[in-house]
Formats: sequence, structure tokens, C-alpha cells
Amino acid sequence: MKIYYSGGIIIIVRVLGEKIYMKKILVVMTGGTIGSYSNNGIISVKENNCRALEIFKKRYRPVVEFEVTQPINILSENLDKNHWEILVNFLYQVNTSDYRGIIITHGSDTLSYTSAMLGICLNHFDIPVVITASNYIPDDKRSNAVENIRSAVTVINTFQNGIFTVYQNWGKIFCTVFTANDIIEADRFSGKFNSFKNKIFGKVINGVYEKIQDYDIRKERFFDDEKISLKNDVLMIKPYPSMMYSAIKIPESVKAVLHVTYHSCTAKTNGAENAIDFLELCKSKNIDFYITAVRDGSVYETSDMLIKNGAVPIYNVSDETALARLILYYNCDIRDRKNFFRL
Repeated sequence: MKIYYSGGIIIIVRVLGEKIYMKKILVVMTGGTIGSYSNNGIISVKENNCRALEIFKKRYRPVVEFEVTQPINILSENLDKNHWEILVNFLYQVNTSDYRGIIITHGSDTLSYTSAMLGICLNHFDIPVVITASNYIPDDKRSNAVENIRSAVTVINTFQNGIFTVYQNWGKIFCTVFTANDIIEADRFSGKFNSFKNKIFGKVINGVYEKIQDYDIRKERFFDDEKISLKNDVLMIKPYPSMMYSAIKIPESVKAVLHVTYHSCTAKTNGAENAIDFLELCKSKNIDFYITAVRDGSVYETSDMLIKNGAVPIYNVSDETALARLILYYNCDIRDRKNFFRL
């Protein structure tokens, strides 16, 4: 057995003679700024090549090897559920016994949505999976790309399994470690990511993991599908004053509506253009109706009215996780359908 110092972390490996036996890390690129190159001011992505990883290896000279692949290459704002199908089904074909862990590079705009989806679909994996992004291209001095890659490697060498998202918010000297189902969309102005529960899981500082919350990640498979197909749709809507429910056209592919509520878990329930009328329209079309951001315990009168009229509450999860669970619920063979939304 030998001990190596690699990029701020200690790695213990077995040796046989002079040959080192250490599993590779699989880097799965999906597009986004973190893998981009700049050539005379033109930003582009090279196939199966990650610029942030190149800089990380040159700067920190890790002893671990990497294998890079790219099943999709998109701007993350163009993400749709067909890309999730491709990504998840690709990952299901990976022989996890060949790797120490998996890093998934992604664009920041929809990072929290893909994190939520993968947090459910890959929860049974026996190796850690880390999703990350960057604010600027890796060659930009302001970029957090290399530190995010470094932190992803640290997390992989810290945990035996689990699905995580890591990101260094602007102005911070550490990378935040989120569980994948807890990260929420970045603030539009600052670009900073936060936790749905407003309590981060851990930190990585200079390549060293700092525990904040205890490790309590269950390794459990939520559905039996060996390959996912997401043909059925879920319509997600968010309220605003004078929202025009009557302008919403619901395609036949929609099997459920996810109505996000205001922060007090409320929505308009009287007067013209209200959520109760829209709920009744959905019921007439045999479309299930859900409300999110509902906390256990007492609720306001408007929330109570929605629930009494047939809205199904989804408790204590982010909008992204609620959406991911609904998409999977209406497309996959869920093992415990009754308790799926309380997991």
C-alpha cells in the first residue's frame, strides 16, 4: 500500500510490484462553459476534451487517470427531457466497477434541474457521481472551472457513493458541496447557487473536504426501468399577480400539472383567473394536479382550498426535485408509488 498526495487530497492505493492499481474517474461532458476553449476570442468545445480538466491536470498533477466521453453537447438552456433520456441511459450502460467515480460537466443555467433528475435516477449507483459547472471559460482568470473539477475529485475520493453537485460561488474561497436533490437554481443577478433547505452539505477548501452535515445518503433504486423513456409530459407553472390561467393551453401529452406556489405555499383562489378554476379544468381533462413548496404542518386557507379541491401536495422538496419526480412518476415503473414523493 502506498499513500500519494494529489491535488490537495490524500489517495491510498494498492501496489503490485511497481505497478499502481487505481481506478479511473469517468468525466462525462454534456456541454456548457466548463469544457469550452477560447481561440482568438471564439469560444467552442472540442469533442471528448475538457479544458477545465486539462488545466487541473497540469496545475495539480493528480496521480489518478481520467477517461473523457461526451454523450451530448448542448447549451444547457436548450436542455429538454430527451437529453435526460440520452444522458441517463448512457450512464446506465457504464460499468461502475471500472471507475472510482463519475464527474458530469454541465452548463450552469439548468444545472439544478439535471442534478435533481440524476439524484433520483442514479441514487442506486455504488460509486459517487458529482455534477458541476463553471461561471466563465476555464482560461478566464475569473473562472471557477478548475476549482470545481478539483473539488469534484475530492468528493469522489471522500465518499463511497452518493450523487452530489459542487460549485464555487463568486467571492468564496471554498466550493460548496450540495446533495444533488437539494441545490436550487442560481440567483439571476449574482449567479450564486444555494440549497433548498438553506443548509449546505459540505465544503471543499484547497482540495480538502470539510464536513458540515453527517453522511446519510441511502443507496436505493427507486424504479426498475433499465432504460428510461420520458414520453409523457408534466406542465410546470409559477404564479404571479394577475396570472392568466385561461391563456394556458395544455397539450395531450401532459399527464400532470405542477403548480409552484408563492413562498407561503399559497396561490390565488378567488376572483377571475384563479388556481381553483384551473384545477377544475385539469380534472375535467383527467390531468393530475400537484402543488409544491408545501411544508408539513399548518397551511394558509388558499392552500387548504386547493388541497380540498383535489390538488396533491408535494412536501419539503425543491421545485426542481418535484418536477423530476413527477416526470419519472408518469413515465417509469416506480417501486413505491405511494411514498415516492416523500422520499
